[in-house]
Amino acid sequence: MPDIATTQGRTSLNCVFQDPDRIELIEEHVPEPGPGQILCAAKKSLISTGTELACLKGRFDEGTVWSTWVRYPFYPGYSMAAQVLETGNGVKGIKAGDRIICPVGHRQYFLADYKEAALIPDWIRDEEAIFTQIAKVALLGVLRAEPEFGERVGVVGLGLIGQLVIQYLNAGGARQIIAIAPENSRLDQARRNGATDLLNLPVAEAFGPVEELTGGRMLDTIYDVTGSYTVLSYCTQLTRNLGKVILLGDSTEPSKQTIGPKVVFNSVSILGIHGRMMEGFKGWTEVDMNGFIFESLRRGKLDVASLITEVASPLEAVSVYSRLAERKSDFMGVLFDWTQL
Repeated sequence: MPDIATTQGRTSLNCVFQDPDRIELIEEHVPEPGPGQILCAAKKSLISTGTELACLKGRFDEGTVWSTWVRYPFYPGYSMAAQVLETGNGVKGIKAGDRIICPVGHRQYFLADYKEAALIPDWIRDEEAIFTQIAKVALLGVLRAEPEFGERVGVVGLGLIGQLVIQYLNAGGARQIIAIAPENSRLDQARRNGATDLLNLPVAEAFGPVEELTGGRMLDTIYDVTGSYTVLSYCTQLTRNLGKVILLGDSTEPSKQTIGPKVVFNSVSILGIHGRMMEGFKGWTEVDMNGFIFESLRRGKLDVASLITEVASPLEAVSVYSRLAERKSDFMGVLFDWTQL
């Protein structure tokens, strides 16, 4: 890591999507912190593969959040662990030298609103702390479903969020957790996280196997964590009457998404949830969620270390994103180690 001594601003190496399918590392000036701001040096940052690849691809229906949020040049990433270098006037509870997490992109140095940062406890490593943001998204999904003990559930989309959903469901007393994916490696990880049954096939072919595994009862709840417009219509067919589908993946092309043939007849509920609902959802605050996740990591109730499949230098960013785009299913947790610069 470069010298962190105070200067009159500094130059930061930043990862930028300049246009669809065009990634660059650029140097930009970072000024001194203003009131309420903290100046930080990145230590680790996590790639949110599904979200960031969608932003890189750049194909969105008009009127979607994607079409208004993603503007090029676009700075990807929202899961950062960093060290505080300086604080501006009015910053409370955070000082130089503290380790923090915050929803910032892949940048070597950056300014952040101190209210958006959270202190990392001493017992949490940086490479674990960077999973906090997506662990909160997974937690929101489970809270949205309002699960009960003994439920039969399914999970489609076994990336990072899907794997964390399985961990929460396993800890929460689900009777049966059916993981559905065409990739063996992700199914193996799902079993380690608590899945009771594995279906190595596309969700379009899952009706018969789910019917057999549940003794004809079908699923109380199924989580669609894919973000793919093709999946929802199959998920709604896998629930029981009055069952629930939890949409944790937001399709970039919802105009192509259909709900399935028997949603009304089977009285199926389709419930969406987005990460922006963290503050105040069902009485939780974001501070509560951070504390819950940190404590779950400390007690071994939540495992994120096993989800890390690659640690790379930010200098390899172009190569990393290219490999993710070509073989996304071969990877799980990919992080940038900024201390390698």
